[in-house]
Amino acid sequence: MEAPSSNFVVERDGRKAVLTFTREERLNALDAQTFRDLLAALEEFEGDRDLGVVIMTGRGRGFVAGADITGYVDRTVTEYVAFQRLGRLVYDRIERLRQPVIAAVNGFALGGGFELVLAADLVVAAEDAKLGLPEAKLGLLPGGGGTQRLPRLVGRNKAKELLMTADMISADEARQLGIVNRVVPAPELMAAAHALADRILKRAPLAVEMAKQIVNDGLDASLPAAITQEMGMTATLYATDDAREGIAAFVEKRTPAFAGR
Repeated sequence: MEAPSSNFVVERDGRKAVLTFTREERLNALDAQTFRDLLAALEEFEGDRDLGVVIMTGRGRGFVAGADITGYVDRTVTEYVAFQRLGRLVYDRIERLRQPVIAAVNGFALGGGFELVLAADLVVAAEDAKLGLPEAKLGLLPGGGGTQRLPRLVGRNKAKELLMTADMISADEARQLGIVNRVVPAPELMAAAHALADRILKRAPLAVEMAKQIVNDGLDASLPAAITQEMGMTATLYATDDAREGIAAFVEKRTPAFAGR
């Protein structure tokens, strides 16, 4: 399925959807139309009960090299704010999406592209990938959550360093900081992302969905409140057909057949 803007394509592979950015001549830079098309695609993903995992990647030398800066030249402040709000809707939607989102990072993930990585649930990166928030070089700051999601992953001082210097970091450094889960040779990137997705797809779908929700919600709550929510969610799961099947399969020493209910 090709997006109306032709800036990304979506392909289905069983219970996986692979969203590939295709604007190679601009290193897959994001513009307003791409954001709008992404929102539509994400809404479609949300409503697809057969879809279990989403993988995002890019063609060419870039995953996503930020916003399309050429569009900033004659933009008014009002138009700039509207563009930032549109981007925020996309990043927030990825974070709230029912399905886990895996970012398969090839090449450059800068600015808004790095913010896509920060909003994803899991990240697999090619060895030659470069990540960063270069907005300070333009007299700006990230506007899609980068100043807030980054310190929640790497800590206050490291986040300030990356924001203030606008330096890029390697895939391996991003892994050491906890941004990236795995680093692999570039030719193995998509195979590694699919292997991770396939492992997730073997687990109970409702448990996977709730794991994503409780971790994200709990980070913004007090520890007692988050644990109370955790107890409620696991009690809800205990009443599902999948939990009964999982427990029975464990006792009977067989592979469970989860149905997502």
